[in-house]
Parts: sequence; structure tokens; C-alpha cells
Amino acid sequence: MAASRRPPAATPVPKVSRDELRAQVEKLERTVATLRTRSREAVRAAKQAAARIEELEAQLAARKKQLSRPAAAPRAATRTPKAAMFARGQRPKAERDPGDAVPPGVAVSEPEPMDEEAAAAYESLQAKLHPADE
Repeated sequence: MAASRRPPAATPVPKVSRDELRAQVEKLERTVATLRTRSREAVRAAKQAAARIEELEAQLAARKKQLSRPAAAPRAATRTPKAAMFARGQRPKAERDPGDAVPPGVAVSEPEPMDEEAAAAYESLQAKLHPADE
């Protein structure tokens, strides 16, 4: 019975050189740095997600509150078109004839006949605008 309670014989540990140990330490340090960076990014993403969740929950609460209110009667249907324009901050356009701006005695009803210089300029312009007609 004493033989069965004895701890198993320890296996010999392989000898590792200092250079190999340094290389392993450097590799582990790089791994730790990478994991810290990923951890920071994950925490940042979690905070952003939590903020977005809060924002969406606030919007949801506002929409539920909006739906719980009784629907108001549409006011625009009860107003006249002119009153509706004033309510929107617009002014009704005056119905005017553009010719009303010039009194009848002031406006020229018939143009004066062209003199020779004006007629020559007119013909020259027409010749330049419509050369195929000649």
C-alpha cells in the first residue's frame, strides 16, 4: 500500500536557453499589448452601444407618449385657404394685372417708325440671325 501512495516520478524539465526565454517573453508582451488594445476597443464599442440603446429607448418612450395622446382634430380643414396661408406664415398674393402698373396716358401704345439707321441695323441683325433666309 505504501507504494501506491507514492507521488509519480517527476518528469525532467527540458532546459531552455536564455535567448529562447527572451523570445517567449517578448512574444507574450506583444500578445498582452494586443489584448489590451482589443479590450479598450471593446469597452469603447460597448459604451457607444449603451448610449445608442438609451437614445433609442428615449425615442421609443416619446413615441409611446405621442400615441397615448388622443388624436387632435385637423385644424387646417376647418380654415379658409386664406386663413391657412396666414397660419403657415405666408401672405396671400395680390391678384393684379401687370399692366395696371403703368397708367394709360403714360404708356406708349404705338412705337415710332424706324429711321434709316435703325432699319439698317434691324436688317443686319436679321441677316446675321437668319442667314438661310436670304
